[in-house]
Amino acid sequence: MSQPIDLERGESHSSLNDMEKVAQVHTSGDNNEYIHIAGNRYHKEDFMRAFGGTLNPGSAPMPSRKFGNAAPIGLFSFSITIFILGMCLVNARGVHAPNVMVGCAIFGGGLVEFTAGIWEIVAENTFAATVFMCFACFWWSWAVLNLPIGIEKYYATEEEFMQAVGIFLMGWFIFAILMTLCTLKSTVAFFILFVSLDLAVIFLAAGYFNNNPKLLQAGGGFCISTGLLGCWNGFSGVATPQSTYKWLIPKAIMMPGAHA
Repeated sequence: MSQPIDLERGESHSSLNDMEKVAQVHTSGDNNEYIHIAGNRYHKEDFMRAFGGTLNPGSAPMPSRKFGNAAPIGLFSFSITIFILGMCLVNARGVHAPNVMVGCAIFGGGLVEFTAGIWEIVAENTFAATVFMCFACFWWSWAVLNLPIGIEKYYATEEEFMQAVGIFLMGWFIFAILMTLCTLKSTVAFFILFVSLDLAVIFLAAGYFNNNPKLLQAGGGFCISTGLLGCWNGFSGVATPQSTYKWLIPKAIMMPGAHA
């Protein structure tokens, strides 16, 4: 049996052939932050690239502490909430009022997503924390708009109230667009998720501005696609070879120029 090679002390690899060198993978450092492959040392953050399951666009610094990945929690809570909203907006199964999603907006898209955002701050993921915590505020606000507390009574006419909701949505559309620009070097699935979200918000805003049910239904359709895409990205963050078959785990296809 050959003796183990101590890469940290720089022992020679001359006794290994090329194939054996490639097969030798070691880690070192206080937190195993370095990876040794074929005698070359790399930092783990060199291998960290965005995919939907981590909600971290571009290359990201290695967290200084080890935590569980909170991104799938935020993704699933957001996605399920917007999926339910979309189904109501397209009048699925004859449902017209969106009030059934109020509870999910308060506790799922709101409380759970906000908590995931706080945890992402601890995990040093600024993008995920910004997205989760801001959209938690969106869902809480949207829930209040659908509660029977009479907000519409503060407006002189129903038309004025519709315009106010449209302005509310336009503000969130601006935020969504800016976050989309931060996904240009992430995965294709992650980028498409944000594009679908952008389309959902702008169609809903246009529907309220024009009091047009067709535009609202179109926005609902994009809400559904956003929910499904979010669930797919969330699944990529929890699916591992230890929990499911490898062929079921989503592949991370990067956007063009992601490695530039």
